[in-house]
Amino acid sequence: MSPGATTQNVLALPAMGVPSPSIIPEDVDMSAILADIQEDGVAAPADQVDGLRQVVAHAKSEGYDVSFVVLPTAQPKFTYYRDIATELQSEVGGTVIVLGPNSVGSSSPYFSRVQQEEATDNLTLTNPPLAARQMWDQMSGPSLNWTAISLVLIVVVVVGAVIARLRSTRRARIADRDTAESAPEGAAGPGTTDLARDLP
Repeated sequence: MSPGATTQNVLALPAMGVPSPSIIPEDVDMSAILADIQEDGVAAPADQVDGLRQVVAHAKSEGYDVSFVVLPTAQPKFTYYRDIATELQSEVGGTVIVLGPNSVGSSSPYFSRVQQEEATDNLTLTNPPLAARQMWDQMSGPSLNWTAISLVLIVVVVVGAVIARLRSTRRARIADRDTAESAPEGAAGPGTTDLARDLP
């Protein structure tokens, strides 16, 4: 991939639900990876460890446990990243994010599947520490509560309709009052005849 390349395929496991059967590639040393993330939350090439540790510390300051795994070799199936994250998460808990040259997978009890998948948009996978920070910031950042927004919009529409109705009724009453006040005293009302004029 060229410099600055972003995510192509992503897969995140929902926090709850029945997990699908996992497949771990034989060339992935799960024991070594598990030992690394149990130590400091990071399993990655040496030149990337410090940057990833900073993201782990940042997440910890926000009250979350997160582990990052960087696989230098692209996996033949993007589902492998999710499977690796799922198996590791069952051992260490918290959120586990697995980054590779061509994809990313995650497993978390804190964030919904939607949040995890949305957080994988436009990650710079050629720079794993940066991609880790990008994903974490998007995942843990404030998200829109569309249910609340919909309820607010409904209330605004209803209130607006009520106000418009009240104003219309008020204008009609004012118009009727003005008409009544402008009519001459003793004038015959509509549809009547002044019979007094015909008397001798």
